[in-house]
Amino acid sequence: MNFGIVFLVASLVFIGLFSQWLAWRVKLPAILFLLILGILLGPILGWLRPDEVFGSLLFPAISLGVAIILFEGALSLRLSELRGLGTVIQRLLSLGVFSTWAIICVATHWLAHFPWPMAILFGAVTVVSGPTVIAPILRSVRPNANIAKVLRWESILIDPIGALLSVIVFEALVAHSAATVSLGEAGLSFLRIVAVGIALGVAGGLTLGRILRRRVVPDYLHPLLVLAGVLMIFALADALAKDSGLLAVTLIGMVLANMRDVPLDNILDFKKSLSILLISLLFIILAARLHLTEIRAVLGPGLSLLVVIQIVSQPIKVALASWGSELNWRERILVAWIAPRGIVAAATAAVLGQTLQAIRYPHAALFVPLTFAVIIASVLLPSLTARPLAKLLNVDEKEPQSILIIGANPVARAIAKALDQAGFACLLLDNDYTQIRAARAARINTFYAHPVSVQADRHLDLLDFGYMLGLAEDHALNIIASMRYKPEFGLDHVFILTDKSAMTGSDRQQVAAPYRGRYLFDGEVTYARLSQLLESGWRIQTTLLNDDLSWDAYQEQHNRQGFLPLFVVTAEHGLHVLQAGETIAPASGDRILALTAPPAAPSIDERD
Repeated sequence: MNFGIVFLVASLVFIGLFSQWLAWRVKLPAILFLLILGILLGPILGWLRPDEVFGSLLFPAISLGVAIILFEGALSLRLSELRGLGTVIQRLLSLGVFSTWAIICVATHWLAHFPWPMAILFGAVTVVSGPTVIAPILRSVRPNANIAKVLRWESILIDPIGALLSVIVFEALVAHSAATVSLGEAGLSFLRIVAVGIALGVAGGLTLGRILRRRVVPDYLHPLLVLAGVLMIFALADALAKDSGLLAVTLIGMVLANMRDVPLDNILDFKKSLSILLISLLFIILAARLHLTEIRAVLGPGLSLLVVIQIVSQPIKVALASWGSELNWRERILVAWIAPRGIVAAATAAVLGQTLQAIRYPHAALFVPLTFAVIIASVLLPSLTARPLAKLLNVDEKEPQSILIIGANPVARAIAKALDQAGFACLLLDNDYTQIRAARAARINTFYAHPVSVQADRHLDLLDFGYMLGLAEDHALNIIASMRYKPEFGLDHVFILTDKSAMTGSDRQQVAAPYRGRYLFDGEVTYARLSQLLESGWRIQTTLLNDDLSWDAYQEQHNRQGFLPLFVVTAEHGLHVLQAGETIAPASGDRILALTAPPAAPSIDERD
């Protein structure tokens, strides 16, 4: 039996990994595959029966998992970002949340026949979306920057807001249900739950923040310290006032996110991996607990609710939020159409629904299945239709071709100018204001910040970017930037200049390939050499290959003076960045961007 449970847990982890990989490959939210596999393994095939396998440990484990997920969501809510956002996003998080909550609440009461208190709770649970469902849809749809910014920032900030709203409404509902004598007792019970949650959440967040800030424990223990602290405070809060733990952990995350000088980098990396694991396991297990009779019972109300959300709730929310804004009517339609519900909605509903069933609340058995029905439908609909709709409305973008360039020095400026003239937008990222000012004078787009700064993490919009070129004079900065942006672009789209240590150094000195990206151009050209060539009169020229000028003829023509191929722009306007050790064979119709020598200048091989 032990072997069976161990094998089952290992299989669930592998299935979760497969779902995440499949979602990445087809550019759809992973939640869709996780829920479908859970329903297949549970209600349909009957292979996975979580209640029998995990017994009394199932819901405590789910509660702890939900606590970690809510804590992670709250870590994304920085009040400074909320104040600095555009008017549209601020309204979406205020007027939009409450209008959506009210409409879903009324629709749930009428369509699913939920009692008013539970309909109010269902509305609070389903106002959230989340970056884990929005990001894959945006990658697939490729909307313009205005739409992407609104949807992305709303999804990041609405999770903790929606979770906090759900917890407060739930505490009020449970307190009212538990009070058997008077409304006064219900009020006192609710106040006790909220007071315990707020007190322990704020105190726990401040305590953890001070411990982290003072480096009382070594950095490598920070993730474990925070995880242990969050779980302990969650358990303590529930022991003092049942169901106050979710409020407490949400506030811990908000406090830590808004404290100054708290080192959160290790924690953020750790919680990201942990959250992916928990989300994968939770959704498969929770979906497997559903029953076919419950699924059939909520199909009609679930689809009806989706129609209300798409046709009534979303247009009203977007209209309220975008009144007088720069969004045109086409952009507003697409923003309103993309309204998936995600991780926080399902995980919160699972824990709250279990308590509702425990107190025998009317229709409580349908609370979780109806939430899952809305989630699946709301994810599937935009995933299948938003891309054609974006094309129809002419608010979609081409595949990401913009280029992030590390450094705003003369070499970076020259390359950015050439690429811009070839039709590829470039953004120079640098912390040297003198260089930034020179780039702006040359009418090149810039971002003034260190490449791995908090400012860049929070405000650098990379949605339309497909490549990173490390052209900084400081080779170490290029390596650091490549490590930071490799997850954004992928190893094959991150390139840096080489340096002399990489060319002549031993294995002890050279940076391993997975950390530095690809070496640019011929792999032997350093920043110093490019700078020297430009100062000597070399210039970046763009040449169109055709039947009269083949690639062989081009090389023969320039070999006398010297040239260095940098990029190839294909006939289909695709960018190919040349890298070390690569042999190319451009065809007719392609354009060559190369650094070429002036007449009578020494060749590149003669310079040193």
